[in-house]
Amino acid sequence: MLPEDFDYTASISFLDVRESLPSIDPENLSPQNVLDILLHLFKQKPGFVDRGHETNNKETAWVNAFLFRLNPGIDADGMEAFVVEVIGSSVDKMANLH
Repeated sequence: MLPEDFDYTASISFLDVRESLPSIDPENLSPQNVLDILLHLFKQKPGFVDRGHETNNKETAWVNAFLFRLNPGIDADGMEAFVVEVIGSSVDKMANLH
């Protein structure tokens, strides 16, 4: 149920989090940190429009009425990284988008 005009797939290494978002400790995320990382990743992609977002918890956040999770893991280079996973969407949140 993702919009077909935007690709929300993304990942970021812990090293890139530390370099791009120096106030965030990737090993100890707050709900706001999760949202900040997601918005950072999505804003780098052409065509992204932030139509509404909110914090949720230390693993997930809402962006454009979709709930995303940052899954920690190891990337192709053997580095610790987060991979974005789409959990679901909310019809109520979609109705409130800007």
